[in-house]
Amino acid sequence: MTSRLIALPGFHPEDLPARFPSPWHGAPSECLLRARDMAEACGHFHADCGRRGLLLLRNEANGEYSAAIAEEPFHEPDGERIGGLPEARSILGTTRDDVFQREAARITLTQLSGGSMTLLFFSEKERAKRPAKIARGGGAGLNLNFDHWNRALLEALDAPIVSNLLFAAELKKAGEPLTPVGSLEWWRGAMPSYDVKWDGMVLSPRTTVKPLAEWLLDGIPFASDPRAEDPFTLSLAPEILLEKKDFIAVMKPSGLLSVPGTGGLPDAMTLASRMTGANLTAVHRLDMDTSGILLYAKTPEGTRSLMAAFREGRVQKRYRALLEGIPAGEGGLIDFPITTHPLDRLRQIAAAGGRPSRTRWAKISASNGQTLVDFFPLTGRTHQLRLHAAHPLGLGSPILGDPYYSRAGLIADTPEKPLKLHAAEIHFPNPADGSEIRLLKEESFP
Repeated sequence: MTSRLIALPGFHPEDLPARFPSPWHGAPSECLLRARDMAEACGHFHADCGRRGLLLLRNEANGEYSAAIAEEPFHEPDGERIGGLPEARSILGTTRDDVFQREAARITLTQLSGGSMTLLFFSEKERAKRPAKIARGGGAGLNLNFDHWNRALLEALDAPIVSNLLFAAELKKAGEPLTPVGSLEWWRGAMPSYDVKWDGMVLSPRTTVKPLAEWLLDGIPFASDPRAEDPFTLSLAPEILLEKKDFIAVMKPSGLLSVPGTGGLPDAMTLASRMTGANLTAVHRLDMDTSGILLYAKTPEGTRSLMAAFREGRVQKRYRALLEGIPAGEGGLIDFPITTHPLDRLRQIAAAGGRPSRTRWAKISASNGQTLVDFFPLTGRTHQLRLHAAHPLGLGSPILGDPYYSRAGLIADTPEKPLKLHAAEIHFPNPADGSEIRLLKEESFP
């Protein structure tokens, strides 16, 4: 554990939420950003590159605030590189079960509520919830198993949020009247070769850290995903653009899931089904943050036809995006392999052994340090356009408002200022007779 306690003299938060805010979703409050600035000014961080984090603490005896701070230095993975990229499998190492069990049995975890268990017992409880092969979806080149999960759990102990929570539990056990009221993580230093992390970018903790962090927070009133309670998000609805016997096309606003998910968030398919009275089937998806044209099948024939068209490359799409910065050139082809981050499964990375991903792009206009572009995806990987825009192997200019890959990071996660990525045009064969249908729904990006 590398956390230390620092004073925050004169710190008075005006916008502190009533419950411990979610570190994974939603823009952080201004008071957490001010606490970050004060923590960095103290000069207690030493690593040149890596994650930094703080846990804001309130002293219940005198009302003063302090912070537990920690840092997690970053090192590029060892091993062979192909095209300047590490192999996907080298980004997360392994720890054999026998080695893990010996180490984990000696590590005691203490919650803020006072409960405790060994890391080994915690791991066994979590392992029972997971499939033997952990990698799913876009995890090309990973082939994750429980040896990887063992390593991820050991590395989670060094994550700033976990280190700070364990430290706070020790302080509380020693009689300090300190209550955690918020947490923040950010990146300092150079960008990793395979990932998109800008100097100063606010980050959510890694997804492999989440189960342990949430367990450690036991006893602290914890806010759920803020999007599930946000009136703006809950008011969103799709617009029906075209309805035929076999399918419907809708305009999905940013902030709606394409299909039902977890957490009680609204989704376009359920809402469109209610609007039409049809039993709909998803044949493709848009990211929750992305707006634009989305197709759903209404009949088994429509499902078979549209899915085959997507699979066989007979569907063409154009996206409009507004970028931070002005990339070199007027257009071209972006082509590099991508896969799911093995430690942070909400993010995608560039890695040798990942899935091929190709996008054509064209510059429309540039002004005031921003660029309007069109993207023409030739493959359909998760976050493909977002990573192709932000990564140096692509344009090196992230899409404005992207909480995962923009310079602001999680600060951009506000429903009122959505991601500036819009699925503006789609060409596809009509399931009824094979004739081409062209749909257009432009976005002006106010």
